[in-house]
Amino acid sequence: MEIIAGRGSSQVRTAQIARELHCSVATLYKMASSKDSLIVLAIGRWGELALEALEARALKEAKASDRAREYSRAGARATHSLSLDFYADIARFESTRLAWSTRVVEPYLDRFVELVQEAEDAGEIRPVSVRFLAELLRQMTVVTRDQRILRATGLDHEQAVLAIDSLIWDGLRAP
Repeated sequence: MEIIAGRGSSQVRTAQIARELHCSVATLYKMASSKDSLIVLAIGRWGELALEALEARALKEAKASDRAREYSRAGARATHSLSLDFYADIARFESTRLAWSTRVVEPYLDRFVELVQEAEDAGEIRPVSVRFLAELLRQMTVVTRDQRILRATGLDHEQAVLAIDSLIWDGLRAP
């Protein structure tokens, strides 16, 4: 995943992946029947590991609202190093788009919804449509990767994510 995250899957050949992983191309083809399948496997495994790490970070927080916010922030940190080329390939290829959506984005948003709902139930945040908030978060993360928007605002990706984080959580605080 580190290899394709930095350069995008379309910029890397299977032989390069094998060389960087210190294995043979045949070994890779024992794991997956094609480069595309290999990329899908890598995205799926990365998603599993990333979501486990996000959960572990969130569960260290005592308050439900802090768990939800830390989960959100940890998600932003986990995807920070993924290159624009990687995201372009996600958008370009159906198999990677589907893998990214089903193995990373949807499970992330489902858990985010659960955590925000727990915070609302605990009275730590104001009532909110948690599904709407999750979909809003999905759209805002796309904006933080749009170079045209970042140039126009003078923000980098991390600054944009922190601005969104403040808008969401300052707005959700219970009165």
